[in-house]
Amino acid sequence: MALPLLFTLLLLTLTGITVSSARNASCTGCWPPSECDSGTCTNYCPGGGCNMTCSQSVKYCDQICTSGDCLSKCEAERCELVCTGGGCNMTCPPGVKECHLFCTAGGCDFNCDADSCKQDCAGGCGNTEPAPGVTCNGGCVTSCNAGKCTLGCSGGGCDMTCPQSVNDCDQTCIGGGCNSTCDSEKCTLGCTGGECTMTCPTGVKECHLICTGGGCHFKCDAENCKLDPDCFGGACTRSSSSASKMAVSAIFIFVFPLVVFV
Repeated sequence: MALPLLFTLLLLTLTGITVSSARNASCTGCWPPSECDSGTCTNYCPGGGCNMTCSQSVKYCDQICTSGDCLSKCEAERCELVCTGGGCNMTCPPGVKECHLFCTAGGCDFNCDADSCKQDCAGGCGNTEPAPGVTCNGGCVTSCNAGKCTLGCSGGGCDMTCPQSVNDCDQTCIGGGCNSTCDSEKCTLGCTGGECTMTCPTGVKECHLICTGGGCHFKCDAENCKLDPDCFGGACTRSSSSASKMAVSAIFIFVFPLVVFV
C-alpha cells in the first residue's frame, strides 16, 4: 500500500513541476522541455527554430539556441538569449529590468524596451524597430531604450545619426571610417579603427570622441567637447564653427582699417 501511495505522490509532484514550468516558461521545439527552479527558467533548443517565452513571474530566464533561427519573447525580470547559430529574434517589452542577447553567428534582430539592453553580436545584427530619427547605415547594430541609444558598427564605414529626442547616444565603430552626427544631450563615439568623423552641433551638452586608431576629425560646438588625450593613434584634427567665426572676425578687423587707410 505504501508503494502505490509513494508513486502517486511522486507523479503529482512531477505533474506540478511540469504545470509550473509551462505556466512560467514555454519552448516549442525544445528538448528537454523548459525547466524552472526557484524563479529561474531555462529553455534549451539544440535543433534550432524554437519558439521561446518566459512570463513576468520568472526572475531570470536563460534561453539557449545552438542551431539558430529561434524566436524569443521574454517578460522576466532578467532575460538572456545565447544564439550560436545566428538568425534569432529576441523581444523584451517594457517592465523587463535587463535584456541581453549573445549572437555569435550574426543576423539576429533585437527589439528591446527593457531598462537595460545589451547585445553582443560578433557577426553583425540589426534592429527592426530603431528609435525615431536614429539611423545607422552600413551593417550597424542599433538598440534604443529609455532615452538611450547604442549604435555599433563592426565592419566600419557606417553613417550614424542621433536626434535631440535621445538623451544619451553611445556609438562604437570597430572597423573605422565612420561618420557620426549627434544632436543628443550626451554623445560618445569610440572609434577603434580610426579615420572617423564626429560632429556635435550647438545645443549638445557633452560630446566625447575616443579615437584609438588615430586620424579622426572632431567637429564640436557642444558645451563640453572632449578629445585629448583620447586620440591614442595620433593625427587627429579638431575644429568648431565658433573658432571659424572668430578667425573670420579677426581677419575683417585687421583688413578693414587697411582699406580705410588706403
